[in-house]
Amino acid sequence: MELAILGADDWPIARDVRLRALKDSPSAYIADYEDEVTVGEDGWRERFTRMQWAVAREESRVIGLASSVRVANRPTYERHIESVWVDPRYRRNGVLRAVLGHLSAVEPDVTEWRVWVLDTNTIARQVYERLGFYATGERQLLADGSGRREIRLRFGG
Repeated sequence: MELAILGADDWPIARDVRLRALKDSPSAYIADYEDEVTVGEDGWRERFTRMQWAVAREESRVIGLASSVRVANRPTYERHIESVWVDPRYRRNGVLRAVLGHLSAVEPDVTEWRVWVLDTNTIARQVYERLGFYATGERQLLADGSGRREIRLRFGG
């Protein structure tokens, strides 16, 4: 498995994998495929200005993706993990652990990692807990009016 950080010119790779993820596991994400497919080059390049994108590849195929986001008004030692996905054929093989480890290696000053998970996504929560994340007790209602909620998990600190 090869790990890499994508650059802004790699936006088509991030876009393609993100769309694969939304088709593969639509209930795991807040975003919808129909909305994300309309985001063009400018929108994707803008994401690269505030997000660090890491991928895992097997040969030339991307098998895992995650992004690191610095959230405004949060400490500089903290990052949020977003857009996480692992190809179903490679799940339970350490891909996510490797991708998150790679993000940690390229951002050594980050000591706390956080992630919001839909409260109905028990599989994702279990995966994060196996990686050492734990619930902070924070919950939030999604702004989309769906009534869905997220819980926040934390690693480190």
